[in-house]
Amino acid sequence: MFNVIVNKEYELLFERLKAEAPDSFAMSLADFSHPDEKLNVLLEKADAIIGQVNPSDSQYETAGRLRIIQTMSAGYDRIDLAKAKHHNVLVTSNNGANAVSVAEHVLMQIFVLYRQLLFHHRSVTSGPWKNLKHTNKELAGKTLGIFGLGRIGKALAQRAVALGVKVQYFDVVRQSEAEKEWGLKYLFPEELLSSSDIISYHLPKTSFTHHLINRNSLRKMRPDALLINSSRGYIQDENAIYEALTSGQISAAGLDVFEVEPLPENSPLRKLENVVLTPHSAPDNESLILAVRNALDNLLRVSNGNEPQSIAVDHEEVTRQFLERFPEVKLTAS
Repeated sequence: MFNVIVNKEYELLFERLKAEAPDSFAMSLADFSHPDEKLNVLLEKADAIIGQVNPSDSQYETAGRLRIIQTMSAGYDRIDLAKAKHHNVLVTSNNGANAVSVAEHVLMQIFVLYRQLLFHHRSVTSGPWKNLKHTNKELAGKTLGIFGLGRIGKALAQRAVALGVKVQYFDVVRQSEAEKEWGLKYLFPEELLSSSDIISYHLPKTSFTHHLINRNSLRKMRPDALLINSSRGYIQDENAIYEALTSGQISAAGLDVFEVEPLPENSPLRKLENVVLTPHSAPDNESLILAVRNALDNLLRVSNGNEPQSIAVDHEEVTRQFLERFPEVKLTAS
């Protein structure tokens, strides 16, 4: 039997995971935020964990059979990769399960802002009947700057190119094949910010990405530009975004993530007309179904002695190596 512990964060998906798991899998639900004797008993027999969990050294030692920690999200920043490696445990992500969903959400945010959808909806439902069609904007022909070209960034680039958008990007790992396939242009951050009609961020949480969206980066954007962030609230300084939106430094913003979630009631962003706010809702039903399948597929691979897909990358180390090669590139808020 291949014993799998599912962390309580995925409690709503537990029955689906059990129903789709192979007969050789024994699935158990546990809460790593409140470790108890029951969890220790499960760890003694565990071959795999599904969840963004960061076991202690003693828990790793208890879980002598543990071979993989599988997340169902794109991120895994709560897991100490070095510690997992020390205990010979693999860490894997959702293998792009939410890439299409988030890419579509970003395009929705852009269309809502360019077509002034919220104003036009209110003009019909609340009156007076009025349209601003003469100030609507087309997306075709615009330049989209993607900050971070992982799976989500690539899904966005592919769809944007199909809509007639010129796409340029920055990533600490250059994506030559994507450049050839979709005609993407690679730029360092300063030029990306200053030459794009839209900037969309798709970044992991590292020490280098905290408040990467800040007063300095926003000053480099054009006054008619859109800012989109559907990755992590950690990377944005919301006070700086508010100032940029109210001063005319940038035109508008679409935000699906926030520094504190739920967004505090006293956040000044709530009162602005040139911002679209959504409650971390970019994932969809299809992405959750795919995340379940990808997770179980990875565990099956491991149970059969094969390598899983989407093994976690140490983004901190990769970024550090990039900055050693290109010290002129600034990625911090300073």
